[in-house]
Amino acid sequence: MKNLKKDLAELKALSGNAFTEKAAEMKKIYTSPEEVAEIHKFINSGFNEIEKELTELKDEILVRQQLNEVAKFVNLSYIAEHYFNKSRAWLSQRINGHVVFGKPRYLSDKEKETLNFALKDMSEKLGSLVIS
Repeated sequence: MKNLKKDLAELKALSGNAFTEKAAEMKKIYTSPEEVAEIHKFINSGFNEIEKELTELKDEILVRQQLNEVAKFVNLSYIAEHYFNKSRAWLSQRINGHVVFGKPRYLSDKEKETLNFALKDMSEKLGSLVIS
């Protein structure tokens, strides 16, 4: 099993033909019921990870699309600094799903609530403004 775990870790880092070749090689080597069960567990875990990433990506594409229209006149630097105490770059990374330290970053549910609050708060301030 020790080599199986090592091979699965190597397999996870591969893609394309290299992945296919490594998987075919492993299929010949690891045939015991325990090894096959471990491989199935690995595959299911991979599918779950992909599903989670796709859901996050879909959510973030929606956030980006929703902000696209107002991003032209809403100051994201102001929102980042005043509502998140972060930089504009930080907010931009999360809105656009940029990779930071090897992992795509997105707005958490709590951060989405903060962004919604910021937009509503700014909307109310603009709506109540009357120049005399």
